[in-house]
Amino acid sequence: MMPHLGATLQIALGLPLGMAAGWIYFGTLHWSVSLLTGGSAGRAIVLQVARLGGLGLIFFGLAKLGPWILLAGAAGLLTARFVIVRRVRLSPASASWRAP
Repeated sequence: MMPHLGATLQIALGLPLGMAAGWIYFGTLHWSVSLLTGGSAGRAIVLQVARLGGLGLIFFGLAKLGPWILLAGAAGLLTARFVIVRRVRLSPASASWRAP
């Protein structure tokens, strides 16, 4: 826990960290699906394990830092998911979408 950091600072740090983690996690989802549908199931599984493992490590670290930073990180992750899913849905060529 980070008692020397106030709740406001923890939220201010956790939100962008969660958004970055979500952007990477959901941004690589298209790559994972492309590998899976392209016949590279082994590579897709390795990528999926790496995605989940990385996300787990990030949130484990946030949990060690305190409850507010963890909660803000989760909110950032969900915000990034919302933005990416909305972008893919609104894109006319969503099959060729790539993270910027």
